[in-house]
Amino acid sequence: MNRDRKKISRREFIKKTGATIIGAGLFGLSKSEKEIEKRKLGKTGLNVTILGLGCAQIGSMRNFKESIKIIETAIELGINYIDTASTYGDAEEKVGEVMKTRRKEVILATKTLQRDKDDAWQEINTSIERLKTDYVDLLQIHSVNTMYELDKITSKNGSLYAVLRAKEEGLCKHIGITGHRNPEVIKEALNRFDFEAVLVPLSSVDKLANDFGDVIFPIAKKKNIGVIAMKVLSDGRVTDYVPESLRYVFSLPISTAIVGMKTLSELKQNVEIARNFTPMTEQEMQNLIQKTRKYANTSILWWKRG
Repeated sequence: MNRDRKKISRREFIKKTGATIIGAGLFGLSKSEKEIEKRKLGKTGLNVTILGLGCAQIGSMRNFKESIKIIETAIELGINYIDTASTYGDAEEKVGEVMKTRRKEVILATKTLQRDKDDAWQEINTSIERLKTDYVDLLQIHSVNTMYELDKITSKNGSLYAVLRAKEEGLCKHIGITGHRNPEVIKEALNRFDFEAVLVPLSSVDKLANDFGDVIFPIAKKKNIGVIAMKVLSDGRVTDYVPESLRYVFSLPISTAIVGMKTLSELKQNVEIARNFTPMTEQEMQNLIQKTRKYANTSILWWKRG
């Protein structure tokens, strides 16, 4: 009799606590802990976590299973924005493996680097196939850095028209643009077309080198365009001040910041920073800018090179 009671009691215990154990995940994070703050992605109607998973580094990882584990764990820990691109190695295939079962849990973004309509259309369809989904939430024309490129993508045979076709056919919900080097080019792009989101470098280091924020934030606010930050840690080249750097960018008028994370420990650390985020004061932001001033050169910020 006592043995039977012990078995029943144990089964009941497992049944009652199993969900909590699963919810705690690999790092013992419980549902009672703070969730990552969410913000509106401009006029898209989407709500995105201030910390997003950038998958450029995922695409360069040799260990496929470890890559999958990072993506899965990011979702488990509350990140709901995943950014990738067809040019990020095999990142789309890795993300696609996760999307087979978890597509409804995330807001998914990818990009086309092609400038011609036909080439972009082919690349978009390849991305959708790799991602194992019917659509992406945000499709971006990638790395538009010169007026020549802007003229090309917006011409009659430019990639913008492939992206518009993708939206008409349900392959994407929203359209964005990205730029790395010239804020004025992106400003002109936002004036030419009703992009719903923009992805640009933003950090305390970028602030000192042809800053995108000064140029983009006013027009984004006026047109209700979602601003997405990248190169937050200077592409992994400035890691002396990770908590402060993330706080800095979260304190800007952005929707989300995509960060590359190649290990579970990096992922956990960044999630904890995001969970406990409090906005920086203006003085704190200025202090970080001064501390990182030495990195504000094109040998570190390679994407700023002309």
